[in-house]
Amino acid sequence: MNNSTETGKFIVFKIADYLLALPIANVLKVINYPPGNYRDLNTAGLVQIGSYAIALLDLHQLLGDRTSDVTWNAPFLLIAQVHQKELCAIPVDEPPNLVELSKDSIRALPHSYHHNPLLDFVSYGAILSDSGKTFTIFLLDINRAWHGNKILS
Repeated sequence: MNNSTETGKFIVFKIADYLLALPIANVLKVINYPPGNYRDLNTAGLVQIGSYAIALLDLHQLLGDRTSDVTWNAPFLLIAQVHQKELCAIPVDEPPNLVELSKDSIRALPHSYHHNPLLDFVSYGAILSDSGKTFTIFLLDINRAWHGNKILS
């Protein structure tokens, strides 16, 4: 095996039945955010973190998972940078994981498969094997997801 294989670090989190990943450079922090804190700002799609009001990026809604109230009950927020200076908060059920993916494991997804709402904001996937299990991880294009979130708002 070639030890010079390039790898990248990603924050991996589960939304609906998908494992999504963001490059670690796009993630500012993950915080514990008790569900009761959502009440005041949830109708505006905002969360209050310290002195900042940060817009929610509801990936459950973007994926068409309308049967779930997970967004308003998720105990963790992944704070990510969108574009140059904007921040967004992604509600997640479980603490995300830090994963290293080799450049060789990342593949472009076929354009012909666009009938799935997931492919509106992912273009690449990676296969990861761990402890005898195989996982598919989709690399989230945060800017495309953010744009889709604003259209739905």
